[in-house]
Amino acid sequence: MTAHEIVLLGGPDSGKTHYAGQLYGRLQRRPGRLRLRPGEATPTDLTALQEVLSCLENGRAAQHTPVSTWTEVQLPLIDNRGRLMDLSWPDYGGEALRDVLADRVVPPSWQARLTAAHGWVMLIRINSEVVFPATLERIPQKADAKPSLNNVRATTWDSNARWVELLQMLLHVARIDTVQRVRRPRLAVLLSCYDELDAGSQDPGEVLRQRLPLVSAFLASTWSAGQMTIWGLSSLGRALVKDASDTDFMQDGPEYQGWIVPPGGGVSNPDLSLPLTWLLGTE
Repeated sequence: MTAHEIVLLGGPDSGKTHYAGQLYGRLQRRPGRLRLRPGEATPTDLTALQEVLSCLENGRAAQHTPVSTWTEVQLPLIDNRGRLMDLSWPDYGGEALRDVLADRVVPPSWQARLTAAHGWVMLIRINSEVVFPATLERIPQKADAKPSLNNVRATTWDSNARWVELLQMLLHVARIDTVQRVRRPRLAVLLSCYDELDAGSQDPGEVLRQRLPLVSAFLASTWSAGQMTIWGLSSLGRALVKDASDTDFMQDGPEYQGWIVPPGGGVSNPDLSLPLTWLLGTE
């Protein structure tokens, strides 16, 4: 049996929690190319994922993972060809990833996981990313005042620079040579909350290129062809809130909500496991 470890990279409000919960629900109730192995107990406590599903079943958004939480999720899986694998990924508060960049320190536990991982999943919520032109437009200006870029730079990173810097740090601590293009770990980039973008069937890679061009160029020049893909992800298919129930979502059931837009664009697919299927090389 092959054990595949996945590293899940996503900052605060990137959609990690909902994706993990919805994926677990799909594997149980509406499996696609990957499903839980029948009759086999999971080796870890999945209470956190079950709590996420419980919130969604009541039509409410789940609580975000606390900053101090690090839950090692391990799932025994089988693909549609009968091949067995154990999927392991960590769930943690998204602020932890932000702190890596702010403190310029990658904890030893992360280093070990980054080095051992078969693949990385990177969640980017495009509508939450900040680029300087957008930031400058939101700064109140007096009629005779000139924009001050220094004020913006003092408080935030441009998301293009932030993601590239973070990836360079993670590749370095994982001892991954980038002189030649990277083949392992494979990288699946998920543009989360894709329903916010009204992008339809547009190629997610083109959306990333338009919105975060430096990130797009860095990924294309760092990973080997065929070892990095970009997907559109809407884990819920719509926005939910924590303090009120969406009755339509609740009546349909979370297992019938959410979708993936594949690399290259096209018709959305309800199988939320597709990026992992590709990442694990079982497509």
